[in-house]
Amino acid sequence: MKMLLILGFVLSSLSSFGQSYLVLNNGVTLTIDLNGYLYDFSHFYLPYKIKHNGGQFFVEEEKLITIDSKGLVYEKDLEVSGINGKGMNYFINSDEELITIDKDGFYFKYDEDTSVFKKAVSFGGNFFLVKPEKRKPQIDIYTINEKGNYFKMTLDGLNPSDINLTGGNFFQTKDGKTYTVSKAGFIFSKPDMKVSAISKTGGNFFIDANGLLYTVSDEGLLIIPSLPKNLVISEIQKVGSHYMLDKNGNLFTVDKNGIVTERKSQHDLRTVKVLSL
Repeated sequence: MKMLLILGFVLSSLSSFGQSYLVLNNGVTLTIDLNGYLYDFSHFYLPYKIKHNGGQFFVEEEKLITIDSKGLVYEKDLEVSGINGKGMNYFINSDEELITIDKDGFYFKYDEDTSVFKKAVSFGGNFFLVKPEKRKPQIDIYTINEKGNYFKMTLDGLNPSDINLTGGNFFQTKDGKTYTVSKAGFIFSKPDMKVSAISKTGGNFFIDANGLLYTVSDEGLLIIPSLPKNLVISEIQKVGSHYMLDKNGNLFTVDKNGIVTERKSQHDLRTVKVLSL
């Protein structure tokens, strides 16, 4: 397999810290770091110019913008004219090439397995599902790790054809089993966690049909976290890759360890226009 490492020379480096981002309707762009802190460093991206949004990247008009693990934001030299499918740290472009983004904000272009990528049928945050042959029920699962590498994965007891819900770094099968995907790209079954049907999905968290919030750490741990006193699950209206917003614009972030924290902002977060998804 040939992998082209694109150095992605920085056209401009913005001194912000954010694993995730929110763009308000006036263009104010806020960022969230790995520890769940919210920052406003006076960056502006007009919402109508943002054509595609992922968890660790977005596309302004046709320009790729990535975020590294330390939160630095980079404008890249890669033009993106179209996206056929996307997750938190990858997308498949209109040429059926896989573009992944590593923890340092570099991007990688995989251009020799287009016959695989064009058969992708479902997209999670750091994984995607492929149907190799139309007339056969087989489904394959591929994961993307924090280094930007992708792998076809297998796990004893898991038939990817049974996956009926794809989330960020987790998924659920039709028999109700829940699985997580770590930052290293490994898949873990969670047979001891009796999770109801997932009703709302974020990047590293989800809410089940019983109104219970679960978070997923970078290591693939499935957690029932302690909740901030102001967090009312039924009032959550918007979710991003690592945060959620309630009907009053209150922001709650989920950090790399799965801890949920309320964050304050001087901005009216009810005006959020673009979410990191």
